[in-house]
Amino acid sequence: MAEPVIAAQFLRHVANCLELTGRSAGGLLAELGLDRDAIEGADTEIPLKQFLVFFERAAELARNPSFGLHAGRLVGSDSIGPLSFLFLSAPDLATAFASFTRYLDTMQQASRNRFVVEGDRAMFEYRVVDPGLPLRRQDAEYSISAMFSLARQYTGGAIELSEVRFEHERAGAYGVYRDYFGCDVFFEQATNLIAFSADTLRHRGRVLSPVLHPIMEDHLRRRAHSGDEGSLPDRIRAIIANAPLDTPPQIAAVAMRLGLSLPTLHRRLRATGTSWRTLLDDHRMAAAQRMLRETGRSVADVALAVGYAESASFSRAFSRHFGRSPRESRD
Repeated sequence: MAEPVIAAQFLRHVANCLELTGRSAGGLLAELGLDRDAIEGADTEIPLKQFLVFFERAAELARNPSFGLHAGRLVGSDSIGPLSFLFLSAPDLATAFASFTRYLDTMQQASRNRFVVEGDRAMFEYRVVDPGLPLRRQDAEYSISAMFSLARQYTGGAIELSEVRFEHERAGAYGVYRDYFGCDVFFEQATNLIAFSADTLRHRGRVLSPVLHPIMEDHLRRRAHSGDEGSLPDRIRAIIANAPLDTPPQIAAVAMRLGLSLPTLHRRLRATGTSWRTLLDDHRMAAAQRMLRETGRSVADVALAVGYAESASFSRAFSRHFGRSPRESRD
């Protein structure tokens, strides 16, 4: 599977935020085999894993468990390249969220971004869907904080959140989160999201001219079309990753989506040395391992989260997959 990448512009913003704390980003970049020149190019991409590691290490270097929140708060029109221009030039807030969500994966792979309106409630969801990528707390808090910051800039501060959720455990004082978002914040949830009144979506922005919006959208559309589709296993992994862990997609629906018959799908996967069951199990087990290592959730909770009805069958499957029990994996 090809290693997921992210536009270096994201890392440049985080490095700049680190240097605002009085710490140099140069040494940390060098540890990851990068330098300033490597993150300055408009079209440069780096492995997503490097970005996540840099973010967590930067928080340690700054001695600030809320470093991701603060970096997101500093996002402006030039912080994340065409995406921030796209958001801030939209004709209304609904279009801003919808278009940002549509094109974020052109600059960051292995992520799920969803914008939905349910009755009088609007929600933006973000999460890294590759369960093998660790150390995601700073990135999650940065991403949610950045979206809130962009929405506040767009509306002139008129947006009020009703709820915020994070996948990870809380780190640091709860009051830091409550004061920043101005609403209840929940941890160890299924995803990362912000929720707010759908009435706010009618708000029209005045930060950037809406004339710029179709120009940025066209740029990102061409960028999206320039990439290849990837191998069949990679395409299936992406479909699995974008479904809820506890309700994975059915293989028949996946085959139909890919325009293949079930026998052809099975045959082509065998030719690559894998199978549908292997791809599905790898995803669920990697997600379970991450939750066991990075959260305080019980084995029973993790089992339910990845689609097992009871913990005994999950523990057997986990032990077969990794050669050790869920409790041993946590140690």
